[in-house]
Amino acid sequence: MSRVIVVDDDPLACRILTRMLGPDHQVVAFGNGEEALAHFRQYGAEIVLSDLKMPRLGGMELLARVKEINPEVPVFIITGYSSLDGAVAAVKNGAYDYIAKPFDPDDVLVRINRALKERRLEETVALYRQERELEQERHVPLTGSRCMKEVLELGRRAARSDSSVLIQGETGVGKELVARMIHHCSLRRDQPFVPVNCGALAEGVLESELFGHERGAFTGAVTRRAGYFELANHGTLFLDEIGTTGNPFQVKLLRVLQDRTVTRVGSGTPIEIDTRILAATNQNLEEAIRRGTFRNDLYYRLSVVTLVIPPLRERPEDIPLLVEHFMRRYGQINPRVSGISEAGRRLLEGYDYPGNVRELENIIERAMILETSEQLTPQSLLVRGGTTAGSTEEEPLRMEEAERDHILRVLRSCRGRKLEAARLLGINKTTLWRKMKRYGLEGEQEGI
Repeated sequence: MSRVIVVDDDPLACRILTRMLGPDHQVVAFGNGEEALAHFRQYGAEIVLSDLKMPRLGGMELLARVKEINPEVPVFIITGYSSLDGAVAAVKNGAYDYIAKPFDPDDVLVRINRALKERRLEETVALYRQERELEQERHVPLTGSRCMKEVLELGRRAARSDSSVLIQGETGVGKELVARMIHHCSLRRDQPFVPVNCGALAEGVLESELFGHERGAFTGAVTRRAGYFELANHGTLFLDEIGTTGNPFQVKLLRVLQDRTVTRVGSGTPIEIDTRILAATNQNLEEAIRRGTFRNDLYYRLSVVTLVIPPLRERPEDIPLLVEHFMRRYGQINPRVSGISEAGRRLLEGYDYPGNVRELENIIERAMILETSEQLTPQSLLVRGGTTAGSTEEEPLRMEEAERDHILRVLRSCRGRKLEAARLLGINKTTLWRKMKRYGLEGEQEGI
């Protein structure tokens, strides 16, 4: 029930309005503006109905005070027909409406319910906008780098159109995150964002996944299936690792981009689509064109706008921001850790991150698992190869010894769960098994 404050120095008017509104609203009535204002300051209200002429604190002054506290609350001014000019002036000064005496119960209820409905709609819109802003912030890469900010600004401008965007950069720099930012800054933000890793799918499978297939189109196609282009209709399709695709698929993709239709495998009927294409690669496509492994006409279709994301080593000012961000993300792993030591900070700022942001995230997640003190130290901030670059206090281990020790520590932290350990180490389970066999860790695992 909505809370309504009624203010009138006429007790009869207060009783009438309370009786009228009582069944549907929680009504509190006051005989003077000062008491009503004190109650509003403490408890608030969704609607205020105030007489225009009252001793000490009149309706115009109460209106002004209520608006100072909460300008969104609708205020109705109650007046007799002889004072309608004052009521009109109150509306010009911010009152929602006026109610003339004697009251028409149906009219009063209709107007109050309309005011409440409008206010709830405004609150819903404001909440939606706030959530949208927060959602967009979550999809904006964290950076303090001028060159990265320029890339993101170009991406925001590109988001205003439906043109294809090609995102280039080394593995792990955050190409998909930039693609998500473009989608969430576009008019398609409420429609699907569908990412596809082209490099993880064989050529024939990729065609079926993207374009869909009909029942019986090939062995195993027991049902009709819509492809990713259809699933992303009116939204955005993100084609990651586009440089790994072969020429036959490139020809078909080019036709889709030109005709804006897809044809499912096993069908001859084209389906119209309205899908925006974002593509990404860690390869030099211009060099691939010269080698004949990538079509130049497809390249020009995809690269209407090209974004080149700089590697992390070229934006060192981002490292402290990202370290803090990842420590918050994985803080629940080890709540005891509250910061990073100065030696650990120097270590991270001096590393060149061949795996870019993804590698830094992996380093921090692993360190949060391994660290036993209240700050991340070089001993837990192991980088690729198991070294603690920059540590000069102890004689450095041989590479194999450091890697064996690091794998054993991660296995112990995961209580022998090899799949989880492989993920933290940034390798697959087969590679982990080979390294365990190489370093004689199969027997050690029994005691983990």
